Amino acid sequence: MNIVSQNQIIGIDVSRDWLDIHCLPNDHRLRIANTAQGHEKLVGIAHDRRALVCFEATGGQEWQLWAALDAAGIAARQLPPAQVKAFATSRGTRAKTDRIDAELIARFMAFRPDAGRTLPAQKLRLLRALTSKRSQLVETRKRLLAQIKARQK
Repeated sequence: MNIVSQNQIIGIDVSRDWLDIHCLPNDHRLRIANTAQGHEKLVGIAHDRRALVCFEATGGQEWQLWAALDAAGIAARQLPPAQVKAFATSRGTRAKTDRIDAELIARFMAFRPDAGRTLPAQKLRLLRALTSKRSQLVETRKRLLAQIKARQK
């Protein structure tokens, strides 16, 4: 499957526009655009290093990157933000910048190599998206019915 060197880890702080990257063990840092071209560049870096790529859950901004890494056969894990935050607190890290977050994510993965989750299957991702959309529609319907009742009174 995916061949990964346990001492080669790439931590990424994902934002809408940028990917802040921290590579272990050599502490190499860089920032690339969160675009298809940036994803290709990251795939090349991860492939050359045979590294494990990890990032926090960011409300969906990481999904395209995650899919690109998976398609290229790069091992990637999504980490729970609460665990990374607790790890930062335990280390006494207070500053909150994208660069520092990327390093913390990489160091957390080195500390807990079993943490995180792998990319769910395409059918499961579709099912989750549909379930989420259905919940939004049900909630909207409830709100509209309540507004209609209020106007009828």
